Amino acid sequence: MEAESKDENFQARPCRSAHSKNLDSTLIASASPYSQPSSQTQGHGDAGERSPSTPGHLAPFDWNEFEARYEEALVDADRQEQELLKEFEKLVKFFNVWAYAASVHDTERGVKRLQTRERYLKIAEHRLSQKKKHLSEVVRAFQSALALLSQT
Repeated sequence: MEAESKDENFQARPCRSAHSKNLDSTLIASASPYSQPSSQTQGHGDAGERSPSTPGHLAPFDWNEFEARYEEALVDADRQEQELLKEFEKLVKFFNVWAYAASVHDTERGVKRLQTRERYLKIAEHRLSQKKKHLSEVVRAFQSALALLSQT
């Protein structure tokens, strides 16, 4: 009931004369933002004629159909959003697997680097202890040689 009263409020008044009805249809048909106005629309015509900016008869607007289209568009947009969210969740899962694999790989490389450094240090410490042992033997040999020389 209320929708019917809205439609009645939005209906344009019918044209008063056949001449103005014909004028309205020619104005509507020839109205273009790029067209040149005719001499009648430049103020040389009858004072009772409508100006080019005055709209002609407007058909009643179906607000129920407009609301239905709007709701349908919202449902469609919601469906598309849900599809995008599902796809995003799949991509996030894929990214998490990739990030975890990369993290595990980097951790394994770090452990191998640490083991390599430990091995290098053990070898370097072993060489240092061998040099120390060798030098201590050399020092003992010199000491025993000095002791032999001092006894004679």
